[in-house]
Amino acid sequence: MNNALRFLPDEKGKEATRLLPYVMAVMVYLSALALMGGMLLHKGFGDWTESLSNRLTVQITEEDRARREAQVGAVIDMLKKTPGIATVRQLNEVEIENLLEPWLGAGNVTEDLPVPEILDVTVSRSLTLDLAALGARLGAISPNIHLDDHQQWLGRFLRLMDTVEYTALGILILVVLATICIVIFGTKAGMAEHRDIIAIMHHLGSHDGMIARAYQDRFMRYGLKGGIIGLVLAYISLLSMIYLSRGLAAGLVEVPELPVIEVALLLVIPLFAALISMLTARLTVLRDLGEMV
Repeated sequence: MNNALRFLPDEKGKEATRLLPYVMAVMVYLSALALMGGMLLHKGFGDWTESLSNRLTVQITEEDRARREAQVGAVIDMLKKTPGIATVRQLNEVEIENLLEPWLGAGNVTEDLPVPEILDVTVSRSLTLDLAALGARLGAISPNIHLDDHQQWLGRFLRLMDTVEYTALGILILVVLATICIVIFGTKAGMAEHRDIIAIMHHLGSHDGMIARAYQDRFMRYGLKGGIIGLVLAYISLLSMIYLSRGLAAGLVEVPELPVIEVALLLVIPLFAALISMLTARLTVLRDLGEMV
């Protein structure tokens, strides 16, 4: 039986499946990028939306400085007395300038630029705040006071995050299906290449499982080898993109760190690729052998 399992030619020969590991590497590379990219964006969007979910921004756009300062004091006093408001903090000139510099450029925030006063408000998670009533109370102080609860932006980003996650899942499903098709094609090509030998062994009484085992072991090695190559390339690509993004996005957005635990779980991808290759090859061989007369 051990000799029978070695009826296939050496893997370095020019058989039809010699390039399969590299095709598997491409499949694993695409799936790993989709998963890692999806997790990275989910973490980044998740942290950002979490930081804004209980935050409000109040802008006082009054042009007259004296009236604006009086309105700031009135708004802060009213907010601190409002149930559900945890903290109220007025942004200083340096913080406002840092917010505007990425859009206007360094040194372009001058004194004659009409910059509003901005209050950063933290809402308590234990109490429900009536934002409509709060906005009406602020409007009663001055029509130049504007309340922003970030819900419009948060809704857009949450929809974008859902789209990215579903897209990554769709890519993964398509890659898995493509991998199965490639393994089926490679298995059939390999069996066609050695059909005479397989037919002789089959008619001499060799069990179908014995012949299938030879193919499943080989394709399992193909899947594992390709999976390791693809995963390493995916890690290199993602780390390179993060490094470049930090330089380009400095001051605009915060590039999230890799979620270490989640990314470490992707180490099972080569094992998954090997499992898919092994099972697909085995089922394909058993099906074709069952059709032999």
